[in-house]
Amino acid sequence: MVEAPARRVSPWNPANAVTAARYLTLPLLWWAVARGEHQYAALFILICGLLDKLDGFAARVFDCASAFGEMFDAITDAICYGFGLIIVTAYGWAPAGPVAIVVGLGALNAALRLVYARRAGRTVNYKSYAMERMVAYLGYMIAAAAAGVEVRFFYWVIVPVMALIVLHDARRMLVDPVPGSVPGSVPGSLPGDAVHGALPGPIHGGMPQPATSGVGVVAEGVGP
Repeated sequence: MVEAPARRVSPWNPANAVTAARYLTLPLLWWAVARGEHQYAALFILICGLLDKLDGFAARVFDCASAFGEMFDAITDAICYGFGLIIVTAYGWAPAGPVAIVVGLGALNAALRLVYARRAGRTVNYKSYAMERMVAYLGYMIAAAAAGVEVRFFYWVIVPVMALIVLHDARRMLVDPVPGSVPGSVPGSLPGDAVHGALPGPIHGGMPQPATSGVGVVAEGVGP
């Protein structure tokens, strides 16, 4: 029996449109912070976080989950929350020390994810539930700083926790086997985007299907 090839999903879909809409909040956040509008600044970062929740919902409703959408969502998280941290720090609303360390850890985490994708031989985002929760916490901390709340202690709390998460995930991304990796794939080659996350079973379109449980699963992601 010949199995049907994996279904391909266009990147131009409602879920990715919701993810892209998050970038519209960034100039508004900058405007609010520059003018000292604490309430508006908090509102815009919260809207950014809400859209992060809605993109996964849109992916399920319109059946447009994809590996590209998962990666796009992760990249957007890094850019939006990294931008938010830098802006509130630049205007003195958040402590510079812990923010610099957190941004550095975020850059290291992004580099590790690129290595993981190269090991997998395809477009794939490493799924870390601990890091997702950390990103959500960062979003709340940006909103708190934007609202004028004293956050110095809580920002320093982020540093050791995030360092432990990055260290834990680094071992899994660099050492542990990659679920559903393509045998004989060339490192750095990222074949066309196909829907992943199916239950283990026959080979579809020449690619083994990964499991749906455990850290590192390939599936359409929802923001933290």
